[in-house]
Amino acid sequence: MGAVVAMLHAGLRCAFPARQVLSAEGGPAPERGARLWGEAGLDRTMTQAMTAAPEPAAAPEPAARCVRVATGGGPREIACSHPRLAEVDRERVWALPELLADVLRLPHVVGLAEIDGALHWVIDARRLPADNA
Repeated sequence: MGAVVAMLHAGLRCAFPARQVLSAEGGPAPERGARLWGEAGLDRTMTQAMTAAPEPAAAPEPAARCVRVATGGGPREIACSHPRLAEVDRERVWALPELLADVLRLPHVVGLAEIDGALHWVIDARRLPADNA
């Protein structure tokens, strides 16, 4: 897969291909920035079930950064915390199973990647819906 920007968005780990990231800033995204998980968010139990050592459920950290990504509908801001550049080998990336993709109904979530021993949702920003604001 190569270089990705790994981050926390609404308390969940995710990663974008680095080539889709246009810029990163020190302030949070505007209120109308993109929400990767929708209004309700992903079920934390589903995320925890995919990790070897479940973490206790905790409130997500407030977003301290803003990452601007290139999408099919133009540039979008995404609030996040702890963004960092990471290299991911192809053998540490798995496509999202079709059944899970149907259940999630989030076309921009395309897979899972192991980064530094933790699973991250792999996001294709080009698939973010235009009305996801």
